[in-house]
Amino acid sequence: MGKDEMSIPAQIENNNHRLEVQIQDILEAIAAAESFVEGIDFLEFSRDQKTIFAIERAIGLIGATAKRLPISFMDQYPQINWRRLTGVGDSLMFGYLEVDLNTLWDLTQQDVPFIKDLMRKAIANL
Repeated sequence: MGKDEMSIPAQIENNNHRLEVQIQDILEAIAAAESFVEGIDFLEFSRDQKTIFAIERAIGLIGATAKRLPISFMDQYPQINWRRLTGVGDSLMFGYLEVDLNTLWDLTQQDVPFIKDLMRKAIANL
């Protein structure tokens, strides 16, 4: 084996570590998003530009990180709408289009807690 080649077990360990870091990044962005909207309702959210901006950033980070996850991992969690998540993430991170406040709110209230539960289970299974 050459000096730049890794053994199969080392490659698997490296891939698992990378996946664990990506999942942790998603969980950190989720925790931030949850803290930004804790104790407020949609009306308060829709009137607070700082919170909107913070949620856009957090959801954008979740989507951008999800986009880098291995397809084999995403296939294990078909109940997550990966296309929607990464699409909204791209829109927020790269400013392709403005995302509707209702969509952002729905993501924080429905999708984010669901994704958090699945990512916690995924990381426990690594």
